Amino acid sequence: MSMLKRYPLLLGLIGLVAAFIVGGVVVSVGMRLYGGIQEFQNALGEHRYWLLVWRLVFYGSLVFLWIRIGRRRLLERVAEDRDGGRQGRLLLRKLERMILIVVVLIEGYNLFIWWGA
Repeated sequence: MSMLKRYPLLLGLIGLVAAFIVGGVVVSVGMRLYGGIQEFQNALGEHRYWLLVWRLVFYGSLVFLWIRIGRRRLLERVAEDRDGGRQGRLLLRKLERMILIVVVLIEGYNLFIWWGA
């Protein structure tokens, strides 16, 4: 058994650190391309509609891949549990709801900022 399968929290921590690094690289490249943080923020403001479209496409593709590939595989594995996967399906539904709430809160905050608050 690999170390990452044995310690799923470590895998999540590695993913979180990787996301921060990628975000930092994107902002750094954007600042260099536009000449500074203020110009980069202005460019983000000017292209907010296209960024909204990009986020919607990104979220839509993640949901599509999760429903078509990830969820099905996970439910097949959970069905092999002693209780037939009942508890696993319940936890999966809760997790999916929590993720949906987090995404709605993040995008709601983005919308709040977008409206000039």
